[in-house]
Amino acid sequence: MRLGKTGLVLCVVAGGFWTATHGVAHVAWSDVVTILRHVAPEQLILLTVIWLAGLAVYSLVLSAALPGLGVPRSLLLNLSGSAVSNVLPLGGAAGTALNWRMVTRWGHSSAAFAAFCVLTNALDVLTKLALPLVAVAGLALVSAHVPTSLWVMAACCATVLLASTVVEPVVRRISHGTRSRHRVIERTREQVRDSWQRIRELLRVGAPRLLIASAGYIAAQVALLDVSLHTVGLQPPLTIVLMAAAIERLGSLIPITPAGAGVAEVGAIAWLVGAGLAPVEVVAGVLLCRVFLVVLEIPLGSVLLAGWLWSQRSAHAATGSEVPA
Repeated sequence: MRLGKTGLVLCVVAGGFWTATHGVAHVAWSDVVTILRHVAPEQLILLTVIWLAGLAVYSLVLSAALPGLGVPRSLLLNLSGSAVSNVLPLGGAAGTALNWRMVTRWGHSSAAFAAFCVLTNALDVLTKLALPLVAVAGLALVSAHVPTSLWVMAACCATVLLASTVVEPVVRRISHGTRSRHRVIERTREQVRDSWQRIRELLRVGAPRLLIASAGYIAAQVALLDVSLHTVGLQPPLTIVLMAAAIERLGSLIPITPAGAGVAEVGAIAWLVGAGLAPVEVVAGVLLCRVFLVVLEIPLGSVLLAGWLWSQRSAHAATGSEVPA
């Protein structure tokens, strides 16, 4: 089963990269590698600063969604979960399980973690759906022609965002429905009611922080793509970059591969090449950005996770040594 999942993920990623380079941009990997080799160290430092700043901003979202978590533990939670989910086939569940273990070790309840997961994932999806609306509006303001496909994409995103407004009455109806004799149904209803009450309280107290930090995180990702493209020698207008980032973020919602790898790149590269930018530089710039967004979280998160596991083992050993024989 696991081998089949691994094969599926590898096929999607490899097929996506081949499509992006050979089917869309019509470039050779050797040309892309040549450009990436000439990236100046100071540009890599700048990209690293933007990437880390985005992670710091997102930690504000996580810490607000789980009171008492704090920014340092939010960073640890985010990067360690990403390190696991980005290397395992369909590893989102494994990353979530790891995060649950960590937060419960820190004294948070499973119910609080459930509300945390629902809220943070909902904010992530909603910001990714809102970005195309902003991007299309920006294109419409500066350009006389916006492709029909982009209008359709924006309309679909707007429809989903509007549909999300009916979630509250549906959840309220489920959580306050007639009591059931089935224990599983009633237990599920109680969990839904508890999670929804927690989320409502979190939004009542911390909505400004949650929304501003979520928007700031998306802005950091747009800035990362913009600087990546400039690093490889391109000078695209901001509206073009904003649209590419919106397409890339939508592609990252596809759960088959880590962060939509093999899918998100195709859409962003197709848009940028279609906008008239040099194909080789486009592929190099998009891949450079994706390395920071997806790949670098693996070693950094692994180091932080190893440190946490070692600290837990040391604490357990110290506790055991204090028990009298």
